[in-house]
Amino acid sequence: MPNPWIVSHLPGRLRVRDSALRQASRNELLQATLRGWDGVLSVTGNPATGGVLIHYDPARLPSAEIETRVGATLRPPVSGGVNERAEDAKPLPAPTVWRMNRAAKIGMLGSLSGTLLALAVGKRLHAAFGVAHLAFLAVHLTTHRKKLLR
Repeated sequence: MPNPWIVSHLPGRLRVRDSALRQASRNELLQATLRGWDGVLSVTGNPATGGVLIHYDPARLPSAEIETRVGATLRPPVSGGVNERAEDAKPLPAPTVWRMNRAAKIGMLGSLSGTLLALAVGKRLHAAFGVAHLAFLAVHLTTHRKKLLR
């Protein structure tokens, strides 16, 4: 199964893209980690696109190995296994968090619509939808708390 973060790969040149790399600190951390690998010739990152371009020597670093190592660096193993990331690296958010946030957004839209429709029925139903909307909003804001508190 191909790695979803690999945009293109030619012998000696690998381009990866991941939404987590849009954070400048993570992009720079990945660049610094890759530069420390034997066989990597140059690394160029672009936080605006969430991408990193890696030029490497295929004789010293085989294609399969660099794909595996970059994948392990972007998505560290859940249990066991060796993590080649730097000590101070923060783990990337789990896809479960992204799914929860997506569900919270859909829930907010549905509960807001229900709140407006419930105005015609009665105050209790309207209040119940309002409470549900606030709960979904709390999940969403918790997911994005670091961006909000900058």
